[in-house]
Amino acid sequence: MGKGDRGTRRREPETTSAELHASREELEASRNKYALLYDFAPVGYFTLDRSAVILSVNKFGVGLLGVAREGLIHSDFTGFVAPEERPAFVLFLDTVFRGEGKETCRLRLSTPRSRPQYVRIEAMVTESGDECLAVVLDITEKKLAEQALSESEYNLAKAQSMTHVGSWSFDPGSGAVSASDELLRILRLGRDDMTQEKFADVVHPDDLDCVMAQLRRGVEEGVCYEIEHRLLFGDDCRWVYTIVEPSRDERGGMRLYGTTQDITERKRAEVALRNKTNELQAIFDSIGDGITVYDHDGRVQHHNAIAPRLHPQGMTAGTPCQAIFHPDSEGHSRECPVERAVRGERVETSQVCVREGGETLYLDITATPIRDALGEKTRALVFSRDVSEKRLQEIRLIQNEKMSSIGVLATGIAHEINNPLTSVAGCAEALLRRFRDESALMRDSRLDVFPHYLEVIVRESYRCKGIIDHLLSFGRRSDGAPVEVELNGLLLEIVELLRHQPDYRQVQVRTSFQPGLPKVMGDPSAFRQVFMNLVVNAHQAIDGSGTVELATAVDEEGWVTITVRDTGCGIPPDLLDRIWDPFFTTKDVGKGIGLGLALTYDTVKRHGGEIRVESRPGVGSCFTVLLPAGTG
Repeated sequence: MGKGDRGTRRREPETTSAELHASREELEASRNKYALLYDFAPVGYFTLDRSAVILSVNKFGVGLLGVAREGLIHSDFTGFVAPEERPAFVLFLDTVFRGEGKETCRLRLSTPRSRPQYVRIEAMVTESGDECLAVVLDITEKKLAEQALSESEYNLAKAQSMTHVGSWSFDPGSGAVSASDELLRILRLGRDDMTQEKFADVVHPDDLDCVMAQLRRGVEEGVCYEIEHRLLFGDDCRWVYTIVEPSRDERGGMRLYGTTQDITERKRAEVALRNKTNELQAIFDSIGDGITVYDHDGRVQHHNAIAPRLHPQGMTAGTPCQAIFHPDSEGHSRECPVERAVRGERVETSQVCVREGGETLYLDITATPIRDALGEKTRALVFSRDVSEKRLQEIRLIQNEKMSSIGVLATGIAHEINNPLTSVAGCAEALLRRFRDESALMRDSRLDVFPHYLEVIVRESYRCKGIIDHLLSFGRRSDGAPVEVELNGLLLEIVELLRHQPDYRQVQVRTSFQPGLPKVMGDPSAFRQVFMNLVVNAHQAIDGSGTVELATAVDEEGWVTITVRDTGCGIPPDLLDRIWDPFFTTKDVGKGIGLGLALTYDTVKRHGGEIRVESRPGVGSCFTVLLPAGTG
């Protein structure tokens, strides 16, 4: 053997050793590579024995169960399965070890996590038969999405069932129709009847052309539309309401999507409501008073037939209350009956307006609030009653009462006028006698008294004129239109007029009038009659000497108060509630007919005021009139 052969034999073991070392390194690298893939794979890898004991697990599996690797090895995998699903898992594992192929199951885990965790397990037995390899995939998101979708579909089906709304789609190209269960119930069709022809068969023949025309328009023009039409099932006719929306797909094809609602009950309710509305409108229009409903903004919503006739300003839906009740004022008025009713008050007032031709119209207005169920938006119900004839009769009665009062005062006034006239006549006779007896009157010293007589004549003449002027002012006829009234001056006129009545000379009249008393809106003639009645009654209640007190003031709530107090006989308690009744009187025959206090009460109420009385027999009575201050 030569040296070359020995060298070759030495190199062969060295080569074999290097190759073996390289192979081992490659194998180790490959093992590390697959170990890395095993640990960081996005699925859990488990090795389980027949008792479900975990023999090995990768890193993802550890994270899936939420327990450290040390706590998982030799643990029972069944303990990580939700209790209700453990029997199914045991059966699954038994099937895996008895079979030769791959088995799959889905179940819920019981882990420390707060939300549910769902997995899919694919497992197969190894060649030894004592172990199985299991791949565990986290399907929680998919499972939750499936549950949400299922719940959504269930809720949609329930909502459609509860609202009687069905959904459908139609592909004009293929003629395919799909429909929800609720739509099939509405159309009384089965799943096998979802064709254009079956759908068209249940449409009412009189509505079919319109329905098909709208359908073609939606397909050809791609426009949305809504339609109400009838369905006919033998003798049963139903109404449906359909909304259709076209949509084009990515290839430009048209598809129609629609919802169809059964509105039969609504239609029947609408017919019943229209019939009831017509009935109520007929009743509404047959009422002799004007009835108007105003919305929360003070605008006309509804009115009956007579309401526009009672308001010459004109009345249509949307007319503001300002144009009807206070056309001369800008914006809101605190005395407008509609605006007060909208604020929650119940208002009784009156209105005077002039029709075409100059005819005066007197209306009694009653405004009542209408509160909605939530108490948020209050409307107003206004009744307008034509009381022109009644008001004219009242004016005539007031005038008659005035004339009656004038008749009562006539004797005293005549007596008061007679005394000045006697003085005038006496002075005139004295002057005439002196002129007859003396020839040179101008030089007679006795003419020094002539200026004195002239002063008497002037003074007494003006006194008579003042009395007559007061009388004429009281008796002057009024047109009933409201104006600003200064009550202190009006009461002074009444006091001055009664001061000359001889029967009342023993009665002392005291006045206490508040300076700067606010004016009130009303009929001055009616107010004169009110306070004349009260003052005359106070005088007549006093037999002999006594006192009548008149006072005016403004109370804490801003009302103007007028008090008439006397020291007369008073009113018995059992008669106190009847004094306002028409034709009720306790006076002697010829001293009154019992209308004074009745008209007084009505006049005060008509002007938005109140009247109160306090009386004690033998002590006297006190009448208090309260009137709203201001001009509105």
